[in-house]
Amino acid sequence: MDDIKDNHFTDSELEELTDLYNAMLTMRDSTEMHKFFVDLCSINELHSLLHRWQIVRRIEQGKSYDEIIKEISPAEVPEDNTDKTEKKTTGRARGKARSSTKVSSTTISRVKKCLVNPEGGYRTALNRLNEQAENNKVQNNEET
Repeated sequence: MDDIKDNHFTDSELEELTDLYNAMLTMRDSTEMHKFFVDLCSINELHSLLHRWQIVRRIEQGKSYDEIIKEISPAEVPEDNTDKTEKKTTGRARGKARSSTKVSSTTISRVKKCLVNPEGGYRTALNRLNEQAENNKVQNNEET
């Protein structure tokens, strides 16, 4: 089980969760990952994941809770603006846009609490993305 310890899951669930993580790790690029997540999650779940990542990025930029809420919470979209007959590439009907879902200060607070943990997943992901960006910069400078 790759030493995953979490008292929120049974041993059996942890085994299957590890299998899910390993399946995610087989995706070769962001396009494949997107297809996997669209199949795995509902649109609302995907929006929730996206909102958390948007919060991470904005906290890193030093933005306030109010700025984050204002930037991430969607603008009002008229009801009749959604084409319910439109299909995604997966063949599933497209759901109504989450025009009324706002990011809460509670969500921002939870994300921030996780982000400050140096051993946490958000911090690990940000560090690796920063390393990739730095490596790409160095590589591009060497090529020119």
